[in-house]
Formats: sequence, C-alpha cells, structure tokens
Amino acid sequence: MSIQRDYCLFGGQLSLTPLFINDFTACWLVNMAAYEACVSTRYPSDGFVVSSYISLLAMLMDREEDVHQLRAKHLVRSLLGNHELLVFFKGLACHLRLGRRYFIITGKIDRFKRRRPVSIAVHRFVYKNFKTIVAVLSITGVLAGIFRTLMSLKQHQP
Repeated sequence: MSIQRDYCLFGGQLSLTPLFINDFTACWLVNMAAYEACVSTRYPSDGFVVSSYISLLAMLMDREEDVHQLRAKHLVRSLLGNHELLVFFKGLACHLRLGRRYFIITGKIDRFKRRRPVSIAVHRFVYKNFKTIVAVLSITGVLAGIFRTLMSLKQHQP
C-alpha cells in the first residue's frame, strides 16, 4: 500500500495490491487476520498488515457502486456479487485492529487533502458533473455554429 502524490494534475494515486476473493480465499483472509492478531505483541508498531489492508479496502467501499468501481480498476476480483463483497469487507473490518500501515496511508491521504483543497474541489465538481458539462459544451458549440452561419449569411446579403 502506498500513495504517490503528483500522479496527475488534480490528484495522486493510491496503490494497492489486487485481491481475488472467493469462498476459500475469504476464509484464508479471515484466518490470516486472526493469526496476525494472535501473534502480535506490540500495538500499533507491529504492523497488522493484513488487517490494515482489509480496513483500507473497507474504507473505500460504502456502496455497491464503489465495489463495482474497485472491480473496474482490477483492485478486487471476485466470484461474489457486489453486495456480498461489501457486506464481507464492512463486517470484517469493524472487528480488526488498525495497524501502522493503515495510519501511515490515511495520514498521507489527509496531508494530501489539506495541501491541495482547490484541485480536489475542482476534480470532485468535474467528476460529479461530467455528463452535464459535456452536454452544455456540446449545446454551446452547436449554438455558436448556428450563430456564425447566420452572421455569415447576413453579411452576404446586399
């Protein structure tokens, strides 16, 4: 897990290892997190790497559409449905301890958000209103073409 700041003009890139989940690997993931909790002696410097990874993925999932986007970006591959994955991660994450890697990544995300509030706001606006912006620009282009044609016709009349 890492975050790279200057990935593009408006933001950074959160880098996560892809995860394949089915019935068997879900069991293994739960068992790895349980084993990690059993053998850890110091908190939070002990790592809790698996728990941190699960908690970070769960933090990225609030709705089934979020799970779909994670699938589209090939971060999560699964034979389970979007709802089942959401329930699995949210249900598991609330019982896990957060490790040092989790706090490092969320700290970096927080610092990134505080350093670039304007670019984040612009990116959020464009992301949420992309279809509307494209429609308005298309209509504006068509109207500008019509007015240009009318003006050229008016100039050619004696």
